[in-house]
Amino acid sequence: MALARVARNGLRRSGGVGGGNTTERNIFFERLSGSLEKINVHSNLTSLSTIKGLNHMNFWSRGIRTTPPYQFPLAERLVETESESEHDEPRYPGLEATKPGEKPRVVVLGTGWAACRFLNGLDTKAYDAVCISPRNHMVFTPLLASTCVGTLEFRSVSEPVSRIQSALATSPNSYFYLASCIGVDTNKHEVYCETMSNGGLPHEPYQFKVAYDKLVIAAGAEPLTFGIKGVKENAYFLREVNHAQEIRKKLLLNLMLSENPGISEEEKSRLLHCVIIGGGPTGVEFSGELSDFIMRDVRERYSQVKDYIKVTLIEANEILSSFDVGLRQYATNHLRKSGVQLMRGVVKEVHPKKIILSDGTDVPYGLLVWSTGVGPSQFIKSLNLPKSPGGRYYKQHNLLSFH
Repeated sequence: MALARVARNGLRRSGGVGGGNTTERNIFFERLSGSLEKINVHSNLTSLSTIKGLNHMNFWSRGIRTTPPYQFPLAERLVETESESEHDEPRYPGLEATKPGEKPRVVVLGTGWAACRFLNGLDTKAYDAVCISPRNHMVFTPLLASTCVGTLEFRSVSEPVSRIQSALATSPNSYFYLASCIGVDTNKHEVYCETMSNGGLPHEPYQFKVAYDKLVIAAGAEPLTFGIKGVKENAYFLREVNHAQEIRKKLLLNLMLSENPGISEEEKSRLLHCVIIGGGPTGVEFSGELSDFIMRDVRERYSQVKDYIKVTLIEANEILSSFDVGLRQYATNHLRKSGVQLMRGVVKEVHPKKIILSDGTDVPYGLLVWSTGVGPSQFIKSLNLPKSPGGRYYKQHNLLSFH
């Protein structure tokens, strides 16, 4: 072994051990060589063979500090020919598979409508529940538009998931994890997660795994932008509580800025022009709430700029196209009576202060809300599972999917 040779060379240069004779030194070297070989095979030195094959960045992200291999030059030489196959896969902390006699574990990904409805009806006497989501509450999305203008407060449209399923807070083997799922292994019955990175933990992002007996994928969807340039950078979405908070802040900020001296007429009109893209239920509801806010509050509290503020709803076809004709016509008439301007058009590009339609029309805006429907999230797209033409997963053994 290389380590034995190093020891022999060092001892020879030092002139022996304790000044003994040649025969005694040879016996000592033979015993030392044998001892080192035994140690290398049977003791903790075998862990050196893992140094080369491990991903040290994974250890740093999980809060486990290891000495990089360049600080072990001798160890690196020793393990060059060692087998690394047993150390190829990263090791994650977390919940291991349930044991015989334990209740089966149901893992639910998400805290949206489908996930919370499932959790609410789950028989916790027969199953342990684990919920994994980047938010700890359910949002009543149809009411979000009302929170943007102060009709409702934000706490009125959210419900903690632990109230929906109390076992997540009270049962010893049921848990809620504030994290995002980054992968699913259906062969091993494991999901891999990453904690939310907001500076609350010393080493982030921290990754862990959760073994499951049953898995429910209800991770929700993401707003569709159709790849239009500038949407994500300049538009506001309306799907989460923080989205409504941002819209409310932007709306009030524009109202106050427009009253400052030195603001031109053109700039006032731009600042107070609220544009909604998409004539679906969310876009129509927000347009109605905004127009009510203008008529009831803005005209009273911001009288100096009341004549500048306006709302425009842009839709490529007809508003509420999936609803009955009579309902569409009623909504159209109501919005127009409320002062909402309806436009037909397709957005080509979004800039910080204006949008460009496909016919070349420029539409200046101070607030832009994007509500053109939803599609599968990047996490859903990343999973290698059979999907239907609409992007939904087929029901499989031990796997359910909701969108």
